[in-house]
Amino acid sequence: MIRSAKESDVPQMISLDNCAMVNEVELFKTQLSLKDLETEFLKMDQVEIPVTHTFSGGVYIREISVPKGTIIIGKRHRHESCNVLMKGVLTLYMGENEPTVTIEGPLLFTSPPGTKKMAYCHEDVVFLNIHPTNETDLEKIEKEFIIPEEEYLLQESTKILELEEK
Repeated sequence: MIRSAKESDVPQMISLDNCAMVNEVELFKTQLSLKDLETEFLKMDQVEIPVTHTFSGGVYIREISVPKGTIIIGKRHRHESCNVLMKGVLTLYMGENEPTVTIEGPLLFTSPPGTKKMAYCHEDVVFLNIHPTNETDLEKIEKEFIIPEEEYLLQESTKILELEEK
């Protein structure tokens, strides 16, 4: 079964095509706070990204097609995630203190639980997230697999407080 996306399914994205002062290489060389970047990017015009949802045999596949020159920031997943770059080239940043990598599709890789990914698309990109579930209700899938940012920040604050108490 395949479903088209509704607006709330689309990750936050902006296009850098009209932002000549932004040098994407320098952007990725710096240790960045993804939360700060996301806050700033959400103030800019967002790019319309088609999303396709496919369900088959206990598997949910979320496919996005992202145009060249776009920065995309995804959501945090509760579990290790299977990711597939079907086509295109992107520079991927998976969090503070992590190096950036430039990857080219087709490529399969995983990301650990709690990872927030940001990528700059050097070419048009087709990207998949694959999750094991029999669920087909997108709201229920979101609750099962996605950590809301507020929940994540609360968890991290609690961990810091627990460490300070020890």
